[in-house]
Amino acid sequence: MAMAQPKKPAGGAFGQFLAEKRPELQTQCKGQPITAITKLASEKFKALSEEDKKIYQEKFVAAKAKYDEDMKAFLEAGGEKKAIKKKGKKDIKKKKDPQAPKKPAGGAYGCFLAKNRAAFMKECSGQPVTAVTKLASAKWKELSDEDKKIYEEEFQKKKEEYQEAMKSYVPLSSADGDDEPPAKKRKTKEGAAEAAKSKESKAAEKADAKAAKAQAKAEAKEAKEAKAKAKAEAKPKGKAKAKAADANAGVKLEPAVAAKAEKAGWKDVLVKLAARPDVIASGKSQTAMLQALEKVNGLLHPARRALLGA
Repeated sequence: MAMAQPKKPAGGAFGQFLAEKRPELQTQCKGQPITAITKLASEKFKALSEEDKKIYQEKFVAAKAKYDEDMKAFLEAGGEKKAIKKKGKKDIKKKKDPQAPKKPAGGAYGCFLAKNRAAFMKECSGQPVTAVTKLASAKWKELSDEDKKIYEEEFQKKKEEYQEAMKSYVPLSSADGDDEPPAKKRKTKEGAAEAAKSKESKAAEKADAKAAKAQAKAEAKEAKEAKAKAKAEAKPKGKAKAKAADANAGVKLEPAVAAKAEKAGWKDVLVKLAARPDVIASGKSQTAMLQALEKVNGLLHPARRALLGA
């Protein structure tokens, strides 16, 4: 019978601690998500003293030394060391570690949707699935910035928890051997229920992320439309200003009147007053216009009213 290639220990001191305490941790986390085991293990490992951590580090060093000896014996006996093959597109799809921490997605809107999904589904009972997302989007828009900030803080907290969990996360290797084989687990009622729950959770997360993306796209579209509208509204004003400038350019002040207006600092105001259609239609002289400005201290509209009696 051919010798089996020795399996290299992984995970350092924490890996040794996790492998040793796994049965105990599984009992304590019974009924909870699989990720609870890694989380609890991380907390317990952090709580250990440096002296206790050193014990597991020594166990890892010893396991590594034994692996080196076993590998040497394996090679001397004619064994061939096989490198871990990276799976390509044509190979079997890479299996996800069920104990890996889940990365939060969807931002603040994703947290809002996940928290209120049950209520939205109840309210949209009998309607297409898209009605839930549509209702959630409408409800989200109604929230104040202060309320939205609560969900933003919740997302940031989840993100920080994920990053912290990843620091102590160690991918499980087949060397651990403490877990029940996936194939066998799927045959049990508990395994089937857990698989169904996991599938439902993933579907909800995928829907939340998709809805969050659609919401961001809708908000970006609204902002773009608002910008275009503001630009369109600004164009007539620009044309009106250009038209007024052209009208002002056609006014020629009498030298004596222009000199007095220049001295008083009202020349530009006088030009604007003289360019107004109603003032031109009144037939008032430029001298009368200047006098009207003098009475109201150079103010355009009050001078117009004083001049026309309006």
